[in-house]
Amino acid sequence: MLLDSQRILFIGMHSDAIPVHTSKFFDLFNIDDFHLMTWNVETFIAEIEEKTGQPFQSQHHSFVYHRFKELYEERMRPILQWVRQGHVLVIFPYKFDIEIKIDGPQGIIKVDLNQFPPFNLAELTHSSRNLFVTASTFYADFSRFNTIFRCDLVLSGEDIVPLFLTSGSDQERSMIAGAAFRVGRGTIVFSPPPKVWDHPKLLDYLEALMSLPDMLNRPVDPFDPLSDRTSALERPALWLASFAALIMVMIALAPFWAPQVDRLLPWGEKSPASMQEYAALAARLTEIEKRSASSSFDVVAIKSVENALMRRVDQLEVALSHLQKMPVALPSNAQTAVLAPAASPGLLSDKPAAVPVLPAARQLLSTEEIAELLARGDAFLNRGDIVSARLFYERAADTGDGRAALRVGTTFDRAFLGQNVLPHVQDDPTKARLWYQRARDLGEAEAERRLKSLETQPSTAPSSYRP
Repeated sequence: MLLDSQRILFIGMHSDAIPVHTSKFFDLFNIDDFHLMTWNVETFIAEIEEKTGQPFQSQHHSFVYHRFKELYEERMRPILQWVRQGHVLVIFPYKFDIEIKIDGPQGIIKVDLNQFPPFNLAELTHSSRNLFVTASTFYADFSRFNTIFRCDLVLSGEDIVPLFLTSGSDQERSMIAGAAFRVGRGTIVFSPPPKVWDHPKLLDYLEALMSLPDMLNRPVDPFDPLSDRTSALERPALWLASFAALIMVMIALAPFWAPQVDRLLPWGEKSPASMQEYAALAARLTEIEKRSASSSFDVVAIKSVENALMRRVDQLEVALSHLQKMPVALPSNAQTAVLAPAASPGLLSDKPAAVPVLPAARQLLSTEEIAELLARGDAFLNRGDIVSARLFYERAADTGDGRAALRVGTTFDRAFLGQNVLPHVQDDPTKARLWYQRARDLGEAEAERRLKSLETQPSTAPSSYRP
């Protein structure tokens, strides 16, 4: 074997399978130290759960998802640049049938990991065919490896170069089981996985893949039916390009065969009236550009609105404190609602009764103002300022909003804080439980599930925010 096995980086494989350098995707490694990289994507779900601290199927907070996406792009960017320089990335693909759910401003948003690069190069479909043939173009190089693979997925996509095909019956059409994509001077290979990871031919197969960038520059065999299929796809594009070039030539020669079109072209002769219109339009554009060049007006307006909103919130808090000190005269139906539970046998149970929320306290803030407090809290949380986010959540929760109480509890919950997401904040299960109970009493159904999740977490001593 000419390829040094220690210059092969294998992600997502047990270290004792074959003698190569192994790593996890989010571990630190220098990609320039390796000649070839392989990735068993099936283990990526477990790494995501380890990195975010949440199950893959659970509902993730938007801050947790954005932090995970930043870490993924930070790791994948140098790998793709390394491929463009002439290297080979071998992916043993995995179809993510489950989507990540995150909290969005308009509700739950589903994120499809299959659309992350480089997974988005190929569209994957489950398959149960296990008979392989090598594409005729690469028969001499890869046919000896047909028996070591299993077929779980078939591929399709643009600019795809088939390497392996499924062998179907006369009624079944062969499908692509392994393929390559040109990326710069390098290649990304979607390879069928081996039946066993310690197969003795696997290293020989990886060494053969090292020559793919040179193989893809060879002339295509004209007798290969796949070449005819590629030509059939290129013909419509050639016709469209020729049609566009013909239109450009007709426009350029328009002054000779259509003088009336001459005035519409940039180099055509303009009438005095049209020149005046162009001058007036240019003056208006210059005025608009000068007006938009100064950003102080927008900044002052934004700060003025922000200060007015803060003053409004402070006034409402003062009014709320005065209202709580004053005796409240409830209407007859409200008194009935408060007094009725006194005769109810439910008071004899061991569950604490929910504290009734007075209608007057709820009317201090409108629905729009509560939504504004939640939005500002989310904005601070996405920037990592958890202390400011709690202030806005608590103000909204004081009006009896269950969503706000749930958000306050989330900022103390270890499941939200995750691993390496908010490193300066420690969880406090006691406070998280109190706020989740309050959200449950206010009618938030999600709070009950999070209370049960707290019971399964190991107990730790609470600690406070450390700047």
